[in-house]
Amino acid sequence: MDKNKIIFDDSAKDFVLGVFNKSVDSEGFIVDETKSRIITPEGREITKKDLTIIKKGSEKFIAGDLTSLMKVSRGEM
Repeated sequence: MDKNKIIFDDSAKDFVLGVFNKSVDSEGFIVDETKSRIITPEGREITKKDLTIIKKGSEKFIAGDLTSLMKVSRGEM
């Protein structure tokens, strides 16, 4: 296992989002302090359910779909 990665399960997502000053709206989308929905690098709104990665050194919220994960693994995000 890569010692530079932190892996969290669904029960920890609210805590992790709080560290980044984010929360979840009534429809399950991740929002910032102004209640604006967070947008992925592909331009989509992201739900807590779909959140897979918050990229190191940024606030790029990445969904767990195959295309997004492939881009991350290739360093495109």
